Amino acid sequence: MKLSKYPVIRHSLAAAALLITAPLLCPSTVLAQASKAKTIPATAMEVNTYGVMSIATFCEARAQKIDFNKSLAVALAGQLHVIYGKHGGMLPGSTKPLPEKQFLNNAGFMIVGGALKFCPKSVPAAEKARFEKAAASLKPAKK
Repeated sequence: MKLSKYPVIRHSLAAAALLITAPLLCPSTVLAQASKAKTIPATAMEVNTYGVMSIATFCEARAQKIDFNKSLAVALAGQLHVIYGKHGGMLPGSTKPLPEKQFLNNAGFMIVGGALKFCPKSVPAAEKARFEKAAASLKPAKK
């Protein structure tokens, strides 16, 4: 079997080789992640980065014709794992971890809002209306 005829297999093998050798190439990074050092709250820039990555994940999943709820769940999972795995659920200015349910509600709201800006056709009309109603309820009443 000649690998040059199968670029996907060749790229997959190269990626697998990099993943397997990564701990050998950067052992200090691997050890730092494995240590149980004091968790540091995420910075505002990190939270923004994770949010943008989640929106991009959601938009791509929807472009791949994945169901709205499944796409949102996958996008949320990525953000949840990094916030709770790397930062212990601590957000900027917090002294204790944010409850996961509250995080999921807030992050889901932000992902849908971002998707309405970056990939609006990926958000069903009913979900858009639900988002707009919730967003309107958050605005302070004009006097």
